[in-house]
Amino acid sequence: MKKYFLISPIVFALIFVFLFKGQQAGLNVFLFNLLLLGGIYWSGRLIKQNRFQLLFSSGALLSAIMVVVHGSTMAMAANIFSLILLLGFVAATDMKLLINGFTASVFALITAPYQYFKDFTELTGQKSSGRKLLRFILVIIAPIVALLIFTTLYASASPYFNKLTGGLIERLADFFEVLMRFISPAAFWLFIAGFLIFIAFLSGKSNRFLLLFSEKAGMQLFRTRQLFSGRMNSLKTEYRSGVVMLVLLNLLLAVMNGLDIYNVWFFFEWNGLYLKQFVHEGTWLLIFSIIISIFIVLYYFRANLNFYPKRGLLLNLAMIWMVQNAILVISVGVRNMWYIHHFNLAYKRIGVYAFLLLTLFGIATVIFKIRQRKTHQYLFHYNGIAAYVILIGLGFFNWDKIIASFNVQRSEKAFFHPEFMITLNSSALPALKRSTEQIDKIRVAQEGKFDYYREYMALDYYKEKVEERCADFTKGYNQISWQGWNYADYQAYKSLKARDNPEN
Repeated sequence: MKKYFLISPIVFALIFVFLFKGQQAGLNVFLFNLLLLGGIYWSGRLIKQNRFQLLFSSGALLSAIMVVVHGSTMAMAANIFSLILLLGFVAATDMKLLINGFTASVFALITAPYQYFKDFTELTGQKSSGRKLLRFILVIIAPIVALLIFTTLYASASPYFNKLTGGLIERLADFFEVLMRFISPAAFWLFIAGFLIFIAFLSGKSNRFLLLFSEKAGMQLFRTRQLFSGRMNSLKTEYRSGVVMLVLLNLLLAVMNGLDIYNVWFFFEWNGLYLKQFVHEGTWLLIFSIIISIFIVLYYFRANLNFYPKRGLLLNLAMIWMVQNAILVISVGVRNMWYIHHFNLAYKRIGVYAFLLLTLFGIATVIFKIRQRKTHQYLFHYNGIAAYVILIGLGFFNWDKIIASFNVQRSEKAFFHPEFMITLNSSALPALKRSTEQIDKIRVAQEGKFDYYREYMALDYYKEKVEERCADFTKGYNQISWQGWNYADYQAYKSLKARDNPEN
């Protein structure tokens, strides 16, 4: 065990270099996750009974599989977030809030080298030797390293100082030039990254002082009795304030919802303009208003007003207010639907639906919180898990390919944005590649529907750029090694080759 504890991070770092040096995301991500999770389990730090560790381990594996299937940025982002959160909950197994996993993982990564060194000396029974080595590093090595750093900085800033040091800058440049002939900078930094990642999971620890949110409250709210101060209790005043405010806000929102239901849900008419104020500005302003609405309700139901005997009216007004906000969320979704109908799909428009889904879940948990007298910790707990599940769910789809297929199919009905389309990843290339006849049809439809379409990239240039990308992709695909293989690129390559060689 002692020998493995010392050698395993070095072996893992070497494998990390082998998997990722000069490679795109694909099979290497899945193998990396398998090795990392296996290493954590082998070290005894992965606890099967810990629900958060199980959640993030499962999320990491699922998203890694989706990277192999889609090779998408979203799946990769879901995998990175999963591993960051898993590190936090490996470092602090007793945490209860998902959001605290971020700070716990940062602290674990920073302190990992020291903890690994400390664990190794304790494991080998060489505490005194370890202390001597640590003392040597702090007293001798650290000052020398600092001296070299500042000497290099001063020599770079002043030619006179550089001359005094005997041309230190030139000597260092020559030294690194010789060194780089034997050691690749990319391989070196990948090795360091792999080593730090593994020892962070192996030995990293967190400190409860650094948590973003306190976890002491629990899920259930309890009444806090206060001694009589001699002044009139303000609870009744706060209750009346809440009633007046929610009555007025409910009336205002009822008017807003009525107008949206009539004008947006059933009788929407597009005037041919950009829909900027209607969707871009209007959507985010409405989302902002929904968030403020939630905070207003949480403010009034934060403490003893939850236990006020006559709280029924305020509770009912809050329920109506939350239901009205849920209707407003649906209205925002309908706005986004009209935007997609006229201007096609894009990442942000998909993101709006993901956020609205999370917002509806948030409204539902707020309703449950105030009815069942739950704490804010309850909200953070379940909404954090919901956000993570939605992120993992988004990684199950190849959005670039979906966007390309959807927008090309509707290119004669809705706005076709060539500048955006050519940025989609390689898996979308078969859908993006259009014949001259198809491009002419798209041009006629777009210029007839949108007066300002000539201000965008010319479709002939778009066709040329897509064909260049297709040629580069098919030419370079065979140079991708098995580490960077993913099914989406393989499928795109087969499709493009079949088009180039129809007789085969």
